[in-house]
Amino acid sequence: MSHHDRPYETFLWVELIGFDNELPDFGVDAYLDNCGFTPDVVSLFVYNPELIHTHDGTIDGRLLPFDCCSYGGHPSNYERDRQDWTQEQLRGLIQRLQSHGVAVFVCVFDSFRSDPWVGGHPEVLNVTSDGVRAGSVSLFAHLADGTLYEDFYARQLAAVLRDYGLDGYHQGDGYSHPRFPLYTADYSADLTAQFEAHSGLSLPEETGAECGDEPETVRSRAAWIWRHARAQWIAFNTDRMVQFCEKVFAAVHGQGKRVILNSALTRDPFQAIYRHGVDYQRIAAAGADGFFVETVAPGVIIGGESGHEANPHHDFQAMLLLIAAAVPRHKLYCLQNAHDVNEQWDVLLHGPTLLEREIYCETSLFHREADGGLRRCVSGPLVCLSDGIRHHEWEWLRSWWDLGYGTQPEGIVGATVVWSDQAHAGQLADYLQTWRFSTHKLLYELMSHGAPLHSVVRVQDIAGARGPLLVPNPHLLPRAELESILAHSDGPVILIGGLPNWLPEPAVGFSDCHAPDALACAVYGDVPPFEVDISDEPEEIPAEPLDIPDPPFYFRELYFRKVSESFLGACSKLLCREAEAPAINQRGDVVTVRALRMGPGRLRLLVGNDSHYYAITELDLGRPVKSARVATGFPGTTPPVADTRICGLRIPRHGMVVLDVEMEQ
Repeated sequence: MSHHDRPYETFLWVELIGFDNELPDFGVDAYLDNCGFTPDVVSLFVYNPELIHTHDGTIDGRLLPFDCCSYGGHPSNYERDRQDWTQEQLRGLIQRLQSHGVAVFVCVFDSFRSDPWVGGHPEVLNVTSDGVRAGSVSLFAHLADGTLYEDFYARQLAAVLRDYGLDGYHQGDGYSHPRFPLYTADYSADLTAQFEAHSGLSLPEETGAECGDEPETVRSRAAWIWRHARAQWIAFNTDRMVQFCEKVFAAVHGQGKRVILNSALTRDPFQAIYRHGVDYQRIAAAGADGFFVETVAPGVIIGGESGHEANPHHDFQAMLLLIAAAVPRHKLYCLQNAHDVNEQWDVLLHGPTLLEREIYCETSLFHREADGGLRRCVSGPLVCLSDGIRHHEWEWLRSWWDLGYGTQPEGIVGATVVWSDQAHAGQLADYLQTWRFSTHKLLYELMSHGAPLHSVVRVQDIAGARGPLLVPNPHLLPRAELESILAHSDGPVILIGGLPNWLPEPAVGFSDCHAPDALACAVYGDVPPFEVDISDEPEEIPAEPLDIPDPPFYFRELYFRKVSESFLGACSKLLCREAEAPAINQRGDVVTVRALRMGPGRLRLLVGNDSHYYAITELDLGRPVKSARVATGFPGTTPPVADTRICGLRIPRHGMVVLDVEMEQ
């Protein structure tokens, strides 16, 4: 299939070690033959920003830094040892890929192992909260001559794109967001002076910009800012990130090229701002052509990021859904973490069922448009990283993409989440005041409890909504918006979070047991009674949440006030009931189901397993089932059906089975 005929776009993120500069075609033909398809875009991951810093307008036989030739300069991958590449060879590789109809982007990080330019400009390095200059570029710093780094970088990037004949810029980690979270860096005197000017605040005399960057001073400065001026520090960094991106986008677009950014280390729209000062909406408005969303749950689950056990599957699903809602007109591409030789993890070898499930889940998230139509949230994959993948592994990936992207549902069996820009704008202040669940936290906790939430509608498009609606954190919505939602007539409206005191009496209502500011649930519409039993162990509320240590890893949780399992479970059961979702009669503790309406009497069921073992389940669809066909490679047998039930369905560990079901008419 030509890449022009696929219902999705494919981006491959590849180090130079994925090719062979000892061959006349740089190994491109063999690489594409092994893939078995022609990608739309190859993003060349040359890692070290010195490629851009040191470019002087001439491309010749000079060698690239060794850590441009492989990620971090690692010495080998599954296929070959790292080769020394020249500038001319890099341009030749770009031209050869383009001769196959492949667009070529370039990607660098903010870190490095060789430093021909940075070594002479230590002033551009991040100063961390412990007073250390890290091996990472501070995007907002000044050079010693007073030039802003962002102005220098934008000029250099434009020249690289032009002179190498590239098609675009993949704005990778450390450039799509500051490398460190805002509670860690950059606390240099330079950034402190900028912050004071931006905020109008004066820091304590012993911590101000004039005190320099001695470690003890920096530690006191960082502690004071994060404790006493957190909101202002976040606002400053957010504004600076927008300014940085505006200049980079102008430089890229000035060359007639595209720019697509990585999301901020898997973080949803709220935490991207809180942790990294990245406002997806403002960056989209500044001219981004799209986003690579870091849906990397498979690698995190097998311990590829830190070695600590974590299961962020539902976390990252909710993150993707909310980013899609926040920037609805921008293309999103899901980062599929296949393997990484430098970081030493391999999902295709050690957890392929995880990646298969992620692809089916990513492709079953939808926007509800104003006209009632459904639009898939994602436009295609970005394979990370794409060197050394075996031919049969590429066949797996293509078959998973084809199944996930290959059909368009007519409807959703679930509640549609309502997104409000105004509610999002009020999230930070609400969190710093109450420490209650953010919208993202609430959604993924509900999803992990089985709530059928895989579509979203923007509040201004509410006329196109169908079926039940979920409004998370309704207290953050303006009254006019919430009143327009309550007028929805095609199904019940379920509010979960803080409830405004002006609301009318609900048909069903209950609250969590953790006060003050307990979460509550209110249902409006013609719904039957719903019995609940809410209880939990008491919560010990910190005397000062601002003093709670922030998480060291991007996938570790922020502090949130406790919400009882019984409340989350009750809300999820209520959502399942109102959506008429399939009932899980066996292993409901680990099995989840998403249902898509494919046509009259036809459903597609995506049946997942959160456990480390096979799970055998039984599903009850509430209507007589005529047949159930397995669309995935596993299991190789058709599950038996009995009246309204699908019986004895075996789901692989951390995997998913897709069923196409026909109902009796």
